[in-house]
Amino acid sequence: MIETTAYLREQLAAIYDPEETRAISRWVIEHVTGYTPAQQILAKDTPIDPQQREAIRMIVRRLKLHEPIQYIVGECTFHGLTFSVNPSVLIPRPETGELVEHIVQRHGAAPSLRVLDIGTGSGCIAITLSRRLFHPQVMALDLSAEAIRTAQANAERNGAEVRFVCADLFDPHLTLPGPFDLIVSNPPYVCDSEKCDMAAHVLDYEPHTALFVPDGDPLLFYRSIARRAHEWLTPGGWLYFEINAALSTETAALLVAEGYSDVRISRDMEGKNRFAEGRVGAGGR
Repeated sequence: MIETTAYLREQLAAIYDPEETRAISRWVIEHVTGYTPAQQILAKDTPIDPQQREAIRMIVRRLKLHEPIQYIVGECTFHGLTFSVNPSVLIPRPETGELVEHIVQRHGAAPSLRVLDIGTGSGCIAITLSRRLFHPQVMALDLSAEAIRTAQANAERNGAEVRFVCADLFDPHLTLPGPFDLIVSNPPYVCDSEKCDMAAHVLDYEPHTALFVPDGDPLLFYRSIARRAHEWLTPGGWLYFEINAALSTETAALLVAEGYSDVRISRDMEGKNRFAEGRVGAGGR
């Protein structure tokens, strides 16, 4: 085990910083051998068999091509739950977890809230809210049929009740069985011109349709959701977004222009303007 750990850290040092290298090394060993990080310490003198060594070498080769470890092992953790992930869905980010926590802190005690998650991907937002809110009714929407299948499997895996719908947000004939008390979305918001700043493990492997928007209209998803949300939200209902920090002022202005009150931009743990929220007034738009 010691030799394998040393091999992983040596091979990955050129790709990741020391903390990431240690974490990924432990993750790889657990995936291949079944030993948890604590068990790895206790079993440090236990040899790894040839088949396991070869499996680890195969993983290292993929990591050196910048393939995300989450796709390699097929899962990741989000809010204490385990989600299956694959190249049809984005890997859940810590910032998205912060958005979910904000919603839970504000609405966690309210019973039977009706929640809509737009662009659900892996289902991480919808499923976590289903588990952490008080007997909610949760619906989740995505354009990708493959993403919906992944999200459905994740709901079953985590014992969550979510109704998934495969549909196009931009379909003018789209109708949903609302109304909803909360609508939340982490839509595509990275401008095409920002691709040059993206890490290879994101740019080369994660789904571009879930990431990028044209430079000429970077807020198209926010605009469409904000307009449709007037149809789908109850009076006084809330709209929550994860946003592009560079466009926080524009996003807030869009919500105000679309008739939302209590518009607010919040920062993530890194101090970036990462979340937007607004409320439908009692009298509607």
